[in-house]
Amino acid sequence: MLVWDPEGADDRVWAMLREHLTDPEIVELGSFIAITYGQQRVIKTWGVGHGELPGDPGAGLARARLESR
Repeated sequence: MLVWDPEGADDRVWAMLREHLTDPEIVELGSFIAITYGQQRVIKTWGVGHGELPGDPGAGLARARLESR
C-alpha cells in the first residue's frame, strides 16, 4: 500500500504497524521498501529478466574495497 497508494496509508495503517513495530523499525522498513522498489524500477527499465543478473556477492563496491586491502 505504501508504494502503490501512499495516500491510502491512513491512521489505521499506521496504528496497525505500531502494534508490531517501533517507530525506528517502521523507518527502517520504509527505507528497505524504498530501496527495493527503486532497485526493481531500475531492473525493469533496463529490461533485465529473472535470473539474468549474476548473484556474485563480491560484485560492485564491496569487491573494490576488498581488493584495495
